[in-house]
Amino acid sequence: MNIRSLPLLSLCLLAACPTALMAESLSLPAPDTTGGKPLMQALAQRHTTRAFRPDPLDNATLGNLLWAAWGQNRPDGKRTAPSARNRQALQLYVNKADGLWRYEAATHSLERISDALGSPLDEAPAVLIFAVPENDPYGGMHVGSVYQNVGLFCASAGLANVVKASTTRDASRFGFLPRGWKAAATQSVGKPR
Repeated sequence: MNIRSLPLLSLCLLAACPTALMAESLSLPAPDTTGGKPLMQALAQRHTTRAFRPDPLDNATLGNLLWAAWGQNRPDGKRTAPSARNRQALQLYVNKADGLWRYEAATHSLERISDALGSPLDEAPAVLIFAVPENDPYGGMHVGSVYQNVGLFCASAGLANVVKASTTRDASRFGFLPRGWKAAATQSVGKPR
């Protein structure tokens, strides 16, 4: 093959498959930061529920959930959950029927990573996967803060949720995490049955 034909071949491949180099992205509706129950009421109603209806979460609810969990709540990029030394060394993924997505707080959007991981994770319509660097001594604290935010949001929004260790092991086996990262916890979320 002539080296001069490589640019033409590249253009032909891109024309045939224009999404090959572009990740699928989903912009989420702006979070509703003025609604919800008072904090003390949400604390009183926070509880674990293991039974979910199969109905998917709409994008507004999912966006509010992800923002409450690990969104940016200040212009300087700081988050709704604390992180030691503001390292922000946590990645939040959501597994749902239409795929595995990574939450991008800066743009309040989802980036599609792969097809859905399937039922080995859970029957809930949304399973959050919290990933941290394997060697981060603060990773567990960060994850605990984030899943507490999720639990409080669920209490406020009337959603069911449960944190599970068993699905955390399953999530780690799928190979979607960056090298040196691990799934530290999973949290199933949906409408209560």
